[in-house]
Amino acid sequence: MLRALACKARSGRWGILALLIAAALLSGCSTTRLYNNADRLLAWRADSLLDLSAEQRGAFRDDLRPVLAWHRQTQLPRWANALERLALAVEDNAVSPALVETLETDLRADVAELTRALAPAVLTLLRSLDDEQVAALPERFTEEDADLNEDYEGLALEAQREEWARSLEEGLEDWVGRLTPAQQGAIEALSQEIRPDNADWVAYRQAWQRAFLEALERRDSPWFAAVLPVLMVHRSAFYTPAYAAQRAQNDPAYSAFFPAFLGSLTAPQRDRLSGKLRDLSEDFAALAAS
Repeated sequence: MLRALACKARSGRWGILALLIAAALLSGCSTTRLYNNADRLLAWRADSLLDLSAEQRGAFRDDLRPVLAWHRQTQLPRWANALERLALAVEDNAVSPALVETLETDLRADVAELTRALAPAVLTLLRSLDDEQVAALPERFTEEDADLNEDYEGLALEAQREEWARSLEEGLEDWVGRLTPAQQGAIEALSQEIRPDNADWVAYRQAWQRAFLEALERRDSPWFAAVLPVLMVHRSAFYTPAYAAQRAQNDPAYSAFFPAFLGSLTAPQRDRLSGKLRDLSEDFAALAAS
């Protein structure tokens, strides 16, 4: 879970609500305020891609509200418990690889479940699009890909490693405070072990976008209703061979790094991190109870 919230690059894999929460924490925004406006923010995100009418935005927000209420009642309590469990392990300096893997597996499952729950609202929205809105979407995708790749575009692989390490260090320092030289060295070593080639990630995104745009041409058919949840949840089916190979190289390295990093925390760092995790846990618990 810490990996999900610390790594800002390639963060789309974690789901929109996890992203919104991460954005709140990294920007200092109130988690409660952000979550209570999730329908507005999701509609804004859709509007940024689809140039929705006021009627479409309002209808989409109406369709989102029962799904978000379900998420508040069912998943937020689990997220609160998971964060509290991690906070306790951090305090006791007892974070194991097994615990980190369990928490991340559970989060991935929850995000997939939430994405499937959102699919009917997304289906209704997509079926409301006119041909002009659909025709403009490829250009919006291209612009977004360029924005997401801005920090890496044109950089040699070694320069990408440096940018990746800088971004990860910034994300982790938001949670634990200034890193020690040994911790900075561990990030540098990880940057040499992984392959942070953004071109492969962008190529995968573009493969998914092409499949989505082709499916969107049949948005009024029963087939589209069946395939949309697959497109939303099973995005790994669209990995290019190069990106699949990159993930096969990188994921085990990440899985080894984060428990070791948490085990390297100083007492002040553990206090800061456990406090932030517990604050977030309390926010989620309060939201679930409201």
